[in-house]
Amino acid sequence: MSRKLALVTLVEGADPGRVTELEMAAVLGRHLPGTVGGGHYTWDGIDDPIPPGFEDVADIDLVELSPIDGSLADPDFAGEIKRTLLLRVEPDAPVDSVSAFERDLMAMPDHIPAIVNWTLSRVIGPSGTRWTHSWEQEYYTLEGLKVDYMMSPHHWGLIDGWFDPESPQQIVDLDLAHVYHPTDRSVLAAALV
Repeated sequence: MSRKLALVTLVEGADPGRVTELEMAAVLGRHLPGTVGGGHYTWDGIDDPIPPGFEDVADIDLVELSPIDGSLADPDFAGEIKRTLLLRVEPDAPVDSVSAFERDLMAMPDHIPAIVNWTLSRVIGPSGTRWTHSWEQEYYTLEGLKVDYMMSPHHWGLIDGWFDPESPQQIVDLDLAHVYHPTDRSVLAAALV
């Protein structure tokens, strides 16, 4: 089963404050400071790539995801933060390296207890998208992402080598989208059921 998400960028000067809590099954999250490469909003669990009420859209980066694996430690999650990392593995990366990279990502929750719910997915569409993978997590607090995850020895000692152009292990393009936003409900609970 697949699902879709979109990274939405508004035109310069648009008022992002006018789009607030929408009553719907999908989750719309306004990105927090520190987001890199992903526009202003993440629009999760969608059919239509343009959220209702958005008139000043400059760009929509729509992806369709097929989960490789995931875990729901708290299916009734009512936490604080949803994080998405969209990335592209280099097309000439050896298959064994891609498999090892995926295994290393999926092992992160074993080393970083702040990760509550998570999923690793392959991007299966639309054709022509630059992304190959989506690595998503949910956290009870922003510190869970910014401190426990980002400062973890597992992250810096093992995972970082896949991204580091000075490492012979590097297979991930540095043009990525690292986005996170507040949420009061789980997107991944519905995605992994």
